[in-house]
Amino acid sequence: MWASKRPGPPAGGHQKKLIIKGLRSVPTLPATYKADTLARLQSAVQAIQTSQSTAQGFEELYRDCESLCLHKFGSDIYAMLQGELDRHAQQQLQSINAQPVDSSTDTAVLEQIQKFWTAYIQQLGMIKCVFLYLDRTYVLQTANTASLWSMGLSAVRRFLIDTDMKSRLIRLIIGEITKERNGKAVDRAMLLSLVNMFVELGLYLPFFMPSFIEATHEYYQRESRRLVGSLVPTTVTPRAQTGSSSGPMDVPQYLVHVKRRLDEESQRASNYLGDGCKTSLLSTAQAELVEKHTDRLLSFSFDAMADAHMLADLANLFMLLDAVNRLDALKKHWASYIKKTGLRLVQAPELNVTLVTELLALKQRLDIILSKSFRNNASLMYTLSESFGEFINTRRNKPAQLVAKFIDQCLRSGSKISTDDDLDKLLDRVLVLFRFIQGKDIFEAYYKRDMAKRLLYNKSVSVDAERMMLQRLKTECGAGFTKQLEGMYRDMEISDDITAKFVDLQQAQPTEDIGFHAKVLTLASWPTYEPLGLVVPRQVEQAQDSFFQFYGSKHKGRNLQWQHGLGTCILTVNFDEGPKDLALTVVQGTVMLQFTQNDELTYTQIRNNTGLEDIELQRILQSLACGKHRVLTKEPKGRDIAITDKFVFNAQFKSPLVRIKISQILVKEDDKEDKDVEEHVQQDRMLNIDAALIRIMKARKTAEHSALMTDLVNQLKFSTSSAEVKERLDILIERDYMKRDESDQAVYHYVA
Repeated sequence: MWASKRPGPPAGGHQKKLIIKGLRSVPTLPATYKADTLARLQSAVQAIQTSQSTAQGFEELYRDCESLCLHKFGSDIYAMLQGELDRHAQQQLQSINAQPVDSSTDTAVLEQIQKFWTAYIQQLGMIKCVFLYLDRTYVLQTANTASLWSMGLSAVRRFLIDTDMKSRLIRLIIGEITKERNGKAVDRAMLLSLVNMFVELGLYLPFFMPSFIEATHEYYQRESRRLVGSLVPTTVTPRAQTGSSSGPMDVPQYLVHVKRRLDEESQRASNYLGDGCKTSLLSTAQAELVEKHTDRLLSFSFDAMADAHMLADLANLFMLLDAVNRLDALKKHWASYIKKTGLRLVQAPELNVTLVTELLALKQRLDIILSKSFRNNASLMYTLSESFGEFINTRRNKPAQLVAKFIDQCLRSGSKISTDDDLDKLLDRVLVLFRFIQGKDIFEAYYKRDMAKRLLYNKSVSVDAERMMLQRLKTECGAGFTKQLEGMYRDMEISDDITAKFVDLQQAQPTEDIGFHAKVLTLASWPTYEPLGLVVPRQVEQAQDSFFQFYGSKHKGRNLQWQHGLGTCILTVNFDEGPKDLALTVVQGTVMLQFTQNDELTYTQIRNNTGLEDIELQRILQSLACGKHRVLTKEPKGRDIAITDKFVFNAQFKSPLVRIKISQILVKEDDKEDKDVEEHVQQDRMLNIDAALIRIMKARKTAEHSALMTDLVNQLKFSTSSAEVKERLDILIERDYMKRDESDQAVYHYVA
């Protein structure tokens, strides 16, 4: 009891008091309230489970649940709900599971389970709404008590596990997936619902997933063994890709089939299996379809696919092998293919004429495969470079010689290359081949010889092209590599200046009408040429003497030696048809000038007048009397030149051209020059080996043979054989530069 005082009345009035008294008796619940309320709630739960209407509204049921919870009867409600959920789940699932195990009823069982699960989830949601107050008070305040949703799921989970119905369901679901893999239509929505049921019940990872992955493993193991075991050879023209796995396949078709299978599995995981199994599912399929058969697939078809340039199929192969980390096997077959294909080209002497073109085409084809099919993989790119360099150097000096000759053809006037842009692109591609060549000194020797001919005979396609090529070589190999080549260019430029001054001087002192242009070549920069001993005409001899005096007045102490075999001239010859300008070499021109006074000369007379040796003279006469443009006639007729032959000036010679170029007849001249170049390079190589050995021994003082060989290989810019090194070692020992150890012949000592 308590009292509250209020402000008193006005002065002179009486104060009032408010008195509150306690209840005389405590109110009590009716005796049957708990039982009646639980019965109403239980009846409502059963009505919900049987999809019938409840006697009371959901709000009234909610108030009943709330009232019982407030009167501390939450445990009774929870026990009632647990019993009803267990009973209902057991009753429904037992009825479904009682159906006989028969393939004809498998789909019906899955449909019933899916129907049960869909209804059960909806019913459980409604029950949770009715008993929400219980879920938020009693359940939260009581330890080790599951939520109403978890309790409902546990009822289904316990039955599936206790009766082993889960195994039957897993088997049936996997059976449906297998049907879909075999091309049959299945109810994906039903499968999605069933898989979600396993996920909700917590049965997916511990039970469904392992069984499904094992079934996938067995399925693709059987399929891959069947298909790979019946592979047919890959044809140059691939057969139509039908996507069917019923008949025999070649490897490209098999790869398409595998790719389709993986796409199907990826879509299957996205559609109803869940992304959680996607990685394991694809890994299992890839392992069985690709990884275990990698070696057979590569050995059976890689060469044929690469030969046929099957870019899409090679891209499929790369993608699949990359996914299973088997690029090591692809790298091995890639290297083997490059070496085998390259060796077939390099080791075939009959392909010498077209070898560089064939190698360029091969490199371009391999580059396309690398970029479009292998995505410019760094490891495969390195393998391409390594393998290309290995096979191209198996034929020691020939590739270097042929590359130099190919560049010479590109840079010569009259080349079939249409534009400067095309020429630059082609030279850039050739430079890639040049990088693979180990014998750079051989290339330099041949390039130097060919460049000299282009410069001396004015055969370069353009000065800019020559300079750009020199710049490429300088960038690639350094200034030392192109020093002599650049010296040749400087000589040509200086010669033009000297000749211009000489011509100006000659014009001030008129002489016979003869044009004269001399090129002064520095002996150290140019190839070595043997003088012919040609007896030139009087006019030419006078011009030479004048130039000699002019040059001697400008440069004291220099010795000039005339190389008539390198010179060219233009003679204006009067034929019956009219005058023609003949573009000739100086030697050809000298022979033609012999017919100035006499229209007919014998072979002996020409030889005596020119001082030429028989081999050279026969070659010149053959070009003038037996070639395409016969400005001389020979008696008797025939292609061979004999000492007894007579030669007559052909005044009746006719040609629609005003200027006619008469080419020389090359009688194995190139073979002799090639031999001289290789001998010269070989001599230089031996000197380089000697110098490198002495440098190493001078630094080491004492060296074991294997260590000496290692250091030597690192210093040399060309490949050498052990026999060549042994020969040079013996020579150096004989010359007392070094000696062998008395106790160990494999050890060398430097002799100071």
